[in-house]
Amino acid sequence: MQNTLIWIVAAVIILGGGYWLWQSQTPATDTGTNVGIVDTGAGSQVPVETGPVNTGMTATVKYNGSTFSPAEVTIKVGGTVTFESEGGSSMWVASGPHPEHTGYSGTTRSAHCPDTSNASFDQCVAGDSYTFAFKKIGTWPYHNHMNAGVFGKVTVVE
Repeated sequence: MQNTLIWIVAAVIILGGGYWLWQSQTPATDTGTNVGIVDTGAGSQVPVETGPVNTGMTATVKYNGSTFSPAEVTIKVGGTVTFESEGGSSMWVASGPHPEHTGYSGTTRSAHCPDTSNASFDQCVAGDSYTFAFKKIGTWPYHNHMNAGVFGKVTVVE
């Protein structure tokens, strides 16, 4: 009887260990939330929860006064991202790096603001909402020019 009990316990341990090993080798189910690193443009990087990936033609990013949510979005070339301020927080969406804003258009903020052609990824003045159509494939960091420590990025794919 005692030998049978030992064999049962051993079998449970072996089977349990095998199941645990198998589970640890299986890729985790995607929860729809990504975690990434955003380059602040000043030589440092910060981890952010990026939220769900969007590979459609539109995305919405909310600004709550201290963070963009999601901080990172992916859209298709030609798609738009709308940035919306919540709760009366001042927002001025600007391309990286800060303070030049040269990342998307290759021109400085003073050269492309005000931009009437919508060719530069820069809101140019504070507001409650800003929508930009991305016509270039790439990864485009952005920040709130009024709170320059708040960053995110838009990735544009084919």
